[in-house]
Amino acid sequence: MLEVQDSPDKTRPPRVDDSGTTQESPSKTSQSPPRNALGPVLVFMARATQAKDKDYPSNIVTNTRMHIYLRAMLAKTIVEHRKRFGILGFRPHRIQTTLQAAQTRTSSVSRSGKFLIMALEEARTSKTECIFVMLGWDGWTTDKITIAELCNQFWDVPFTFHVYANRGDPCEFFVVNAHKVNAYFRKMILANDPAIVGDGATALYIRIVETLPTLHFSKYHAVMSVQEKQTLAKYDKRYAGVYKVEEIDVPELATEQPDAPNPDV
Repeated sequence: MLEVQDSPDKTRPPRVDDSGTTQESPSKTSQSPPRNALGPVLVFMARATQAKDKDYPSNIVTNTRMHIYLRAMLAKTIVEHRKRFGILGFRPHRIQTTLQAAQTRTSSVSRSGKFLIMALEEARTSKTECIFVMLGWDGWTTDKITIAELCNQFWDVPFTFHVYANRGDPCEFFVVNAHKVNAYFRKMILANDPAIVGDGATALYIRIVETLPTLHFSKYHAVMSVQEKQTLAKYDKRYAGVYKVEEIDVPELATEQPDAPNPDV
């Protein structure tokens, strides 16, 4: 698993305990049925930058068709998630598809922001876990402030990311502790803190979120060493310059409007 290096000249803050906001996900630490019969609040999410996105098939030329494609990909992700984790409860899952750049900040008052807040509020009310199941490391966002603001608002809710990423074929799930990610982004802990070092998937997520947005200018400015880039390519082929496209038939819609409102929930 990738080891995240930290600057040696930084002072080391007190260690964050694994209790409270950085406790492990119930879905990760236990395979037994959840105490809440309805189970966790599951949000399956996928994102594309725009209709013509090089990560996706070239025949998708409108926003509507891209949303249909992303939902088809999420349907497959749901099947794979149930194979890996089983049926976690009887609560209906939620689906969100968005069209925006990964590094774009998502406002809490936007349609997509409110949708995620409602999911976390449901988890808080039900005293259960909230899980964002992402199609790819940047299936939600790579904006640190967006992640931190949402985690801060729901510090008391067990919050986990299940990232469906392309290490090997087929993809596999990586279980990430959202509150540990938030603690790192807010500089409450460093990358070499035991809470991060002992959680390989969370450390990997942090490093990918930090470096993935830099790929478009990495050939002009070295952000990563060649060795690190090769290591990260094992978990996301884009680091090796490979953009994996899975072809799925997207039906033609007679009433399709390219500039229709974004149906992102």
